[in-house]
Amino acid sequence: SSALAASPVLSNILPRGAQRGVETEISFHGQRLEDAQEILIYEPGIEVTKFEVVNPTTVKVTFKIAPDAMLGSHRMRIRTATGVTDLRPFFVGALPEISEKEPNSDFAAPQPIPMNVTVNGTADNEDVDYFVVEAKKGERISVEVEGIRLGITLFDAFVSIMNAARFELSSSDDNALVWQDGVASIVAPEDGKYIIQVRESSYAGNGACLYRVHIGNFPRPSGLLPAGGKYGESLPVKFIGDVLGDREATFTLPTERLTNFPIFATDDKGIAPSQNWFRLSDVGNVIEQEPNETHDNATRFTAPLALNGIIGAPGDNDNFRFTAKKGEAYDIRVHARSIRSPLDP
Repeated sequence: SSALAASPVLSNILPRGAQRGVETEISFHGQRLEDAQEILIYEPGIEVTKFEVVNPTTVKVTFKIAPDAMLGSHRMRIRTATGVTDLRPFFVGALPEISEKEPNSDFAAPQPIPMNVTVNGTADNEDVDYFVVEAKKGERISVEVEGIRLGITLFDAFVSIMNAARFELSSSDDNALVWQDGVASIVAPEDGKYIIQVRESSYAGNGACLYRVHIGNFPRPSGLLPAGGKYGESLPVKFIGDVLGDREATFTLPTERLTNFPIFATDDKGIAPSQNWFRLSDVGNVIEQEPNETHDNATRFTAPLALNGIIGAPGDNDNFRFTAKKGEAYDIRVHARSIRSPLDP
C-alpha cells in the first residue's frame, strides 16, 4: 500500500508582533503540529527560551527579543519530525504593545491611549476603530498600520488622523512605502485631542483582518536622497518627506553583497516602525543639479554611475548628459518601486 505524506501547516501566529527587549509568550496555530520540534527564525534578534507542543493544532513558545533586534518583519516556520511549514511573518516593534478594546466604534467615545504605543486590533465587517491621543501644538503625530504585511488575508487598511471636530487632517489608504498599508502624519496645529481612525478601506473587514497600528511622535520620511550607494562607503543621506522637514545623517554602508539595505529613520522623538529601502551597488553616485529640465542644462556625468533625483512637482522631468562612443553598449534602468518610491518611472 502507498504511504501518504502529511505536511504540517502554520496558519497563524498570535500575537503577530511584540516590542523588542521583552520576553513574551507566542502561540503558533495550524495543523499536524503534534511532532513539532523547533521554530526556524531567519533573522537574528529573537531567541526561543521555551517550547511546548500543546496539541496537534497549537504550539506555545516564549520569545526573548533582543533590545537591538531589527524592527519589522521576522520570517518564521515550524519544523516538525515530518516536514516544514510555510513561512509566516512576526513583527518586532519599538513601542510598548496594547490591545484594542471594544466598544470603540463611536467617534464620540474613542478608546483613550497614551502616545507612543502599538495597538493590536481587528477590523471586523463594517467596523471602525477610534483611538484618542493628546498632543501639544507643534508636536508630530505619526501613524503607521501593519495590515496586509502581517500576511494573514487580503486586508486593505485605511488610517486617518482627525481633530476633535472630526476634520480630517491626514489620511492614507495605500502607500507605496508600505504596500497596501497606510501611513499618516501631521504637525499638531493646536493643543488638544486627536482621533486616529483604523478600518478596512471599503468597510469589508472580517475576523481575520488583524492589524498593528503604531501611534507616536516618531519620524516617518517617505524617501531617501541619494536612494543608493556603493558597498562599504560612508556617505550623507537625506531623509525626505517627513512632516517636520528633511534631515540628514551619515551612514557607513555594508560590504555584504545585498541588493537593498534597510535604513530606519531616527531622531530625538523615536524611530520609524519600518525601513526606507536603500539600494547598494558597485558604482558611485551623481545627484541631479537643478535646473535640469532641458537637454541644454542637463546634469553631466561620466558612466558608469547611479543617477539620483526627485520628480518634485507635476510636469517635472530631470535630464542627465553623458558622452558615448559609437558601438558602445549601455544598460540603463530606473529603480523606484523596487525601493518603495511612489514614482512610476
